[in-house]
Parts: sequence; C-alpha cells; structure tokens
Amino acid sequence: MKYFLTAFVTGVLVFLGATLYYKGPPEFASPKGVSVTSTEEAVATTPTPSPTPDNGKEVLAAAVKEALIAKHGSAAASLNVTVSRVEGNYAGGTASDQGGGGGWFAAKTGTEWKLVWDGNGQIDCKNISGYPDFPKSMIPECWDSASGKLIIR
Repeated sequence: MKYFLTAFVTGVLVFLGATLYYKGPPEFASPKGVSVTSTEEAVATTPTPSPTPDNGKEVLAAAVKEALIAKHGSAAASLNVTVSRVEGNYAGGTASDQGGGGGWFAAKTGTEWKLVWDGNGQIDCKNISGYPDFPKSMIPECWDSASGKLIIR
C-alpha cells in the first residue's frame, strides 16, 4: 500500500509536469470591468491648494535666496539654497555654489521669512538678539563680540 501511494503521487506529479511542459501554463480570461454611471449632477468647485511641506520649503528657500541677493548682490543669484530644518517660525539651511557655501538662519515675521544670519563660523549674538525664542537646538551658542566670549544659550 505504501508503494502504491508513492507511485500514484509520483504519477500525478509527472502527468501535471508533462501537461505544463507541452501545453504551457494555463491562461485565464482577464476580468471585465463594470461601468457605473452616476445620476447625480456634478457641482463645479474650485479646489483650494493646500500648502504642502515641500511647497512651504520652496517658498522659504525662495525668500532666503531673495534676501541673500539683496544683501550680497547679484552674485548670490547663482546660489543653491536648501532648507535643512524648520521649527515653527524658525528655519536653517545652507546656501552653496561651485566655490563653496555657508549656512543661514531665518525667522518668520508675520507672513514673511526674514534672513537673520548667513555665513560661516560663529554666529554673532547681536544677529539673533531680536529673536530670543530662536530654538536653542538650532543655535546652541553665539559669539558676544562686546565681551569677546562664547555664550551658551
């Protein structure tokens, strides 16, 4: 009985294998879709664009680039401005070109972004003194040029 069952299963497997080999895998008919037509009248509405995080970063980067051009002249027009971090009304990132680059920080005043600091090296405390709520996680320290000391915020 044991050999009969083994021979039977082997025969079925050989039969299925031969069928697949000579005839190929089975082809099933593709399902047909059902068309549904609505009887309700369509109401024309104008979708209001909602700001996306990427769109917000693009607006911020454009505002920073404009501020850099206003501060440094038309040479800053070739800078590639990227936004690295946004925390509420405060942001930071980089501005770079083929010759190098630097960092920047901005604050949102009302509905517009204002360039607070840009450059390389230590941030002078006088640049951020008008923004006491600037996140310490973004600017943990600044240089007090009056006392010549590094201030931990």
